[in-house]
Amino acid sequence: MASAEQLEALIKLEGDLKSQYEKKITAERYKTEEQINAKAKLQATIAQQAAEINELKNGGTDIKRLEQENRELSNRSENIKKEFDTLRAKAKATQKELGTLKLEIKELKQLDAKKLKKNLVETKKKLEDQRKANDLLTKSNKEYKQESHQHQNTIANLEKELEKLKPKEKTEEPELAEA
Repeated sequence: MASAEQLEALIKLEGDLKSQYEKKITAERYKTEEQINAKAKLQATIAQQAAEINELKNGGTDIKRLEQENRELSNRSENIKKEFDTLRAKAKATQKELGTLKLEIKELKQLDAKKLKKNLVETKKKLEDQRKANDLLTKSNKEYKQESHQHQNTIANLEKELEKLKPKEKTEEPELAEA
């Protein structure tokens, strides 16, 4: 009988302990589940941030490439401007020469007929050569202007793209810092 009483006491003790600790075990179980869920959310956030970091790294190489292209186009544009200035100087020089030739023609008209004809032929040849050269310079000048304008437009477009890319980086960096 003593063993039956001890058995009943053990069962009662087990029931008391079970009821006493069941609430604590349930609370701990909920805490554990919340921590597991929080851990899963944090891991998802970390994976998302790692993906964003990789995108930013890839975007950085695009920006570097665009900056390099921008520098190259700027250099080309500067070279074209220099070339254009030299061509303009040559055109001005030929125009001055043309003016002197016109004066020379006026002087020749006042000379005798044989010398006048001889000088006139030579002057016409020179003038024609200079006109051809001037026409070629004018044509190439127009081409360089058009090409320069196209390069300037390209540079402006690339700068706009660069400006569009830069603000995105600034807004994404604070989000990374908060996490």
